[in-house]
Formats: sequence, structure tokens, C-alpha cells
Amino acid sequence: MRTRNAAPSKRFAGLISLFFCSLAASLLAGGCGNNPYPPGESGGKVAYRLIADDPKSLDPSYSYDGSEGLILDVIYPSFYRYDFLKRDPFALELNIGAAEPTRGPYTFTRTDKAGKTETVTGEQYTFRLRPDIRYQDDPCFPGGKGRLVTANDIVYAFKRMIDPSVQSPVASFFADKVVGWEAYTQAFEKQGAKNYNNALPGVQVDPRDPLTFHIYLSQPYPQLRYLMAMHFTAPQAREAVEYWKDEYKLRHPVGCGMYRLSEFKSKQRISLEANPNRYPSRYPSQGSSQDQADGLLRDAGAALPLTDKIVFSVVKEGVTAFNLFQQGYLDVSGVTNTNATQVLKGADLSPEMKRRGVTMRRNVSVNDWYCFFNMEDPDWGGYTPRKRKLRQAVSLSIDSQAFIDVFNRGNGVLAQTMIPPGVFGYDPAYRNPYTQYDESLAKAKQLLAEAGYPDGMDPRTGKPLVLTMDGQSGSPQLAAMFEQTRRQVEKLGIKVDLKLSRYSVWRDKMKKKQFQFSPVFGWSADYPDPENFLFLFYGPNRGGPNSSLYGNPEYDRLFLEMQKMSDGPRRLALIQQLQRIVIEDCPVIPMYHDVTYSLSQAWIRNTKPHPISNDDSQYRAVDPELRAARQAGWNQPNIAPLWWGLAAAVAGIAPALQVIRQRTNRKVRRRGAVTTPEGELD
Repeated sequence: MRTRNAAPSKRFAGLISLFFCSLAASLLAGGCGNNPYPPGESGGKVAYRLIADDPKSLDPSYSYDGSEGLILDVIYPSFYRYDFLKRDPFALELNIGAAEPTRGPYTFTRTDKAGKTETVTGEQYTFRLRPDIRYQDDPCFPGGKGRLVTANDIVYAFKRMIDPSVQSPVASFFADKVVGWEAYTQAFEKQGAKNYNNALPGVQVDPRDPLTFHIYLSQPYPQLRYLMAMHFTAPQAREAVEYWKDEYKLRHPVGCGMYRLSEFKSKQRISLEANPNRYPSRYPSQGSSQDQADGLLRDAGAALPLTDKIVFSVVKEGVTAFNLFQQGYLDVSGVTNTNATQVLKGADLSPEMKRRGVTMRRNVSVNDWYCFFNMEDPDWGGYTPRKRKLRQAVSLSIDSQAFIDVFNRGNGVLAQTMIPPGVFGYDPAYRNPYTQYDESLAKAKQLLAEAGYPDGMDPRTGKPLVLTMDGQSGSPQLAAMFEQTRRQVEKLGIKVDLKLSRYSVWRDKMKKKQFQFSPVFGWSADYPDPENFLFLFYGPNRGGPNSSLYGNPEYDRLFLEMQKMSDGPRRLALIQQLQRIVIEDCPVIPMYHDVTYSLSQAWIRNTKPHPISNDDSQYRAVDPELRAARQAGWNQPNIAPLWWGLAAAVAGIAPALQVIRQRTNRKVRRRGAVTTPEGELD
């Protein structure tokens, strides 16, 4: 029997087994992929996009956030939509509308607060919906099958905007124009939800056709067409709102668009899938020569949507987002301060990005960055020549180009007025006399002296004039922008008291008029009409979009006249006159309009961001095979370190194995072996 020699042999075999098991485990670990998506998903027609956080609301009557609009606007389609390819000017086209609405005069009587009755001539619009629009299948409908969309669903959407409990942010756009709006608002206070059963005088279904509805306005308002392209006016099913209650507002939208919500994983991802009940719609067949050169007409006439699924990943960190783009797990990316050195070489794409097949597109935003004063503040507000000169001096101290260079990598258009490029009334040749920065600040100091504060000193106290600057605490970049504003203004000799608050606190200060000056504030267009920028100074909008609390009766009169007009020479003349008034009063300091750059992977097509519309996901197309090939090439596991580690392990285990072998042999020789008829014994 060899029982004494068996134990060392087993130990030797066990070590060998352990070695090969470790080798196998290491190779398996090295072969594991880093694809963050479910197995097989990215092999399909799926578009991968990004949002920074969970949506706060998916209620089309309430949501006013751009990232939420990316989801909402492909679930809730409106009467109109923006032509995907056309720019300068932007163009509306029918979406769920069957034909262009008719428009004509409308006469009605109304009673003012003093009890006086008057006859008013307004406008009547008649709209008709397409007969092939159906809601997505959903348990809120009988049998779970989506029903036909009717004009009553549009009327219901208007009623929800009026309902004070919904808090629709665009209610003020309609309140002074839609007949009966104010009375219907007051009825909610008395009747609550029962008021939905009552007729809204200004928006009614045609009794002869369930697909036709009329909107009655107390005044001409050509911009109504733009409002009918927003998700606030998209049809909503009353049974969905009442069935899902709070879930409808966040987790269970029920629409009739190209997509429907299929997944909502908080802080992770939100998925949309093509709606089987979607209406027929096609990719544009016409575009510019540049569109043709960019390959944007490759899918001309194709049925929409071009992807079966959209996945929005929730990623807060810019570095993480760009890493996903580099690995091929995001289809598009922005060019930011954190990745610009990797993406750009001068003003062009870096060789590495070009080698990967990445393309870059320049986008001019329809927006403004500006600072604003509190026009009701006793020290900095008011309309006397002295107060105007104070504000004009501060305006001349702001070097907006420095903001563009430092915070936007030199990408931006200096703002001369509040009307941005691409909007009727924008004049690229105009120069605002109070935004022409001069490093010497000679004109600014002259105006400051004429206002009674030479070198920024208050002659009554012998101390510097003080300007309290209220900003929103948030990102480090925003804080740096506020600090730069403070340093620029203080070059006048003025003492700036910079106070940063949480957004909710800052907003409360604005509402309570407890501020003097707010730096670097942004406004993006709801629709590409000058009214959407000039109404920032309309007196009745004080406390709302009119953050500066500006009030000028002459401005208000001209604004109402301009508002009722279609684009033309007379409207342009009024726009120019309105801008001159605001420039002299100087309630705001226009700074710049954004210019951004977007990156697209080689496998994604039709990535032409629209500055106004949020429904571009339906136009995007993907090549899954090319994506899979690129992902495989960019994410090869690097197992060289594993082999080096295993080699070191072998080198380390070899002496131990040799020692075991030697000890076993020594033990056998020392004890000897005796052969007997029964066998070999110790």
C-alpha cells in the first residue's frame, strides 16, 4: 500500500487544478463586455440619447422643460409641427391637422369690470383634425384599445391649461385672447373638477363634425399657429387623466404620437417604443443643397419613425456621458468645456474623431443670455434720465465677448437686442450703443458721473455706490460667470454685493421684487416670433416672463399693435421702435446668443437638431450592424495584464511545486520500501 505517499500527490494535483481554474476564470473575466444595455438591444433599430435627470413631469399641460419635451413631443403630437429640415425662416407644417385652418372676423359682446357692455371684433379660427389619429392602446379605454382622437380632446386640453390646479405655464399666452378664459378660470374655483363638464366659450367643437373645432379670440393673433405646434395644445384623453390620476402626470402618459412610453427606471433610463397605432407620416422629401450634401435626404419619403425604440439614459456627469459616447454607447454628444480638447483641433474635429467617423454640426440657438435690473427698485429702477444712465453705465461695463470666449470656447453671437438670429426683426448690422464694450470704460464712467456718481462714489455718503447682485447657486461654471460679472461691474468703482441662493429661494426673491440686479439669465424661444421676446417687457407680464418688472405705457401700446400683425414692413418698423425704447430704458443687458456644436456617430443619420422643436427623434435612423462593429472594435478587452499576472503566478507557484516534489522523494528514500508477498509496505 502507498497510503503515505498519496497526500503529497493530491496536494500537487490540487495546486495544478487551482492554477488552471484561475486561468479559466481570468480569461472569462477578460472576455466580459462593458455594454450597459440589455443583451441584444443595441443590435436593433434603437436610438440612444441622454437626459441629465428624471423628468419632473410628463404632463403635456404642465411640463415646460426642454429635456422633458424630447419625450413628450413624440408622444403627444400637435396640430402643427416644424418642418424638420427648413431653417431661416422656420416653417410650420400640418401634423395631425387635416388642412390649414380658416380664419375670419368674430363679433361678440363683453362686459368690463365697471359693468359697461361693449361690442368687440375678434377672430375665429376653424381647425379640422385628420380622421386617422388614434390613441395608443391603454387600459383606460374600453377593451384596452385606443380610440379615435376627436376635437373634444383638443377642447379638453385647453380646459386643463385653464384649470388652476394644473398650473400650466403657458396659460398667460391665451388668457387675454381666448374668449371666456377668465370666467372659466373663476368657475374652477367654485366648481372644481365639475367645471370640465361646462362649455368653454372660446374653444368649441363644431356640432356638425366631431373632428372640427373653433377657437374664438378677442383680438387678432397670428401667433396662434405657433401655439398650436406646442404639446400644451395637443389632444388629451379625459379618460386617461381620470383613470391614471397622478401616474398620468409622471409615469403613464397616454398619447397618439409616433411613440409610447414603455419603460421608466428612475435615475437609470426611460424607453419609448414605436406606437402600433401611430398615424401615417413620412420623412421630408425636400431640403436645401446643404441638406443634400449632408445626407439628410437619404431617407426622403420614408415612413416614420425610422427607429423602433428610443432609450434615454439618465447621466448627470458630463465626463461619464462622453465616455459612453467614446465607447459607442451613445449616438450623439455635445461639445463641452470638459471634452473640447479631445474633440477639437482648432475649430475643426480632431483627427481621432474624424478617424472614428464622427461628424460635427454647428447650431445657432434661438435664445438670449442677459442680465436684468429690478425696474421698481428705488435705487436702480425708474425711468428718469439719471436712472437710465446708471443702468447704461453698468451695461457698458459688461464684456460679453469675454463670456463667450471663457465659458463658450469662443462660440456665440454677441447680442445687440433681445431678438436672436433666425427670428423676424433680427438685424445683424445693428449695434446697440450700450453693449459696445471698451476696455477704458470711458463712456461708462462718463454716464456714471452724469448720473451723479463720479468714479462710482456716492457723494452723499462718500462711499461707493452699492449694487446687490442676486444669482442662482448651482454649477461651478454658473458661479464663475456670476463672479466675472461682479468683477467687470466693480471696475466702474461700484461695490457689488454678490448673493447666491438656491433656485427656489432666488425665484421667490424675484416674485417678491426683493432684488436689484440678476446676472446671466437665459431665455429660449417657445416659438420663433419676435413677440416671444418682446413680451418680456410687456407691462401686464410683470412677475411672469417680464422678470425686470418693466412697465412703459408707450411700449405696451405699440406691443399690442405689433402683436396683432403678420410679418411685413409695418410690423418690422414697430419692432424696431419697440427695441429702441427698451434700449434707452435699459431694463436688461443683452449679452449673447448661444452657438453649440453637436457630435454624431457614423451609424446614426439625420441628426439635425432643431432650435425650437423637440420631436426630432422620429426622424433619426440607425445602422445597427455598423454600430455593433464599431462597439466591438472600440471595446476589445485588454487581457495582456492578465497574462502577465498569470505568468507571475506560475513563476511564484513553480518553486512551491518543486519543494513538494523534493520532500516527497526524500520521505520515500528515508523510510525505504520492503516487498512482501502481500505487497509493498513502508
